[in-house]
Amino acid sequence: MQPEPLLLKVMRLRRPSMAPSGALNGLEVPKALVPMALQKSLVGEQFTGYLHVTNTSGQTVHDVGLKVEIDIGASKSTLLNTGTSRASLPPGEFVDALVEYALNDAGTYALNCYVFYNCNGEQAQLRRSYRFPALAPFAVSHRVVQLDRQLLVECLIENSTEGSIYLSSWHLECADGFQSELLTETDSLETGCAGPLLKQRGCFSLVFRVAADETLDSVVVRQCEVIGTLSLWWQVPDGPRGCMEGHQIQVKPIQVPKLDLQVVECPKKVQVEVPFQLELQVMNRTEDVLEPKVSFDLRLMGAVKIQGPCQRLLRIEPGERQRLPIELVVTVPGLHGLQGISIACDDQA
Repeated sequence: MQPEPLLLKVMRLRRPSMAPSGALNGLEVPKALVPMALQKSLVGEQFTGYLHVTNTSGQTVHDVGLKVEIDIGASKSTLLNTGTSRASLPPGEFVDALVEYALNDAGTYALNCYVFYNCNGEQAQLRRSYRFPALAPFAVSHRVVQLDRQLLVECLIENSTEGSIYLSSWHLECADGFQSELLTETDSLETGCAGPLLKQRGCFSLVFRVAADETLDSVVVRQCEVIGTLSLWWQVPDGPRGCMEGHQIQVKPIQVPKLDLQVVECPKKVQVEVPFQLELQVMNRTEDVLEPKVSFDLRLMGAVKIQGPCQRLLRIEPGERQRLPIELVVTVPGLHGLQGISIACDDQA
């Protein structure tokens, strides 16, 4: 097999920060593109690749073209395609190109490079693939507390990288009808950047007050599923910077059951085949009169048998607690649990 006449080299370029943001009176510090290996990156970082194709043979290679694609999962993007605009490379000559792509998603990226050429009248292709992961710089969790038409949102930002990282800045983009105000005090942060420097697994809490405008009442606010999206700008000391976007601030409303069923009185010890009494309590948590049905499933109750009907119909006023005495009997010795009891009212069980 004849050796490839062309040699392809791919180099990752990175634009490091020579000084923290805000240094030199806010002037942008010149930054050089420096080479680095195709290793793991961070979400929000700009990928810059340098491609260098050299003719290492002793003859001219014609119709040299380049095509570069990057993909993550089922998503694929073309970064470069010279098409019919192709070059001829005499021995020792080269062509090069730069490609860029924003790494907005976490996962493993594949950079696929194709070199098309004509050698000795035959069309040929050289292909090289490079894989590298992009990791989320932060693990973000949040909780939301509603106060009438206002919401308090606490976002816990944890450094998930293997080193230190600046949380440079942040922004909560609210949904229509909402406005946010940052409550976290940041004036006391003694860092070279606008935000804190988080060591590995270090955390920082952001607290926002989110207020609804006059068109939204408290009930509508409670029913909102997403009230905004959090964006976090980051910067690695003496390294790259970027922005992690897309963390949704979701409101998970607490579903309060209409009915509450519990055992309020039960003997500590009973005799086999001797009936005993147990009292259940059913509470109506709604503002309506409910007529729930209490059912006993004999298959699930095992050795504990009910004396009397397997279904009991109740009528309970709003907010009322109503007791239901039932008579049971145990058929075998041992320790028994009470199972197979359910309560239903319309679509509530």
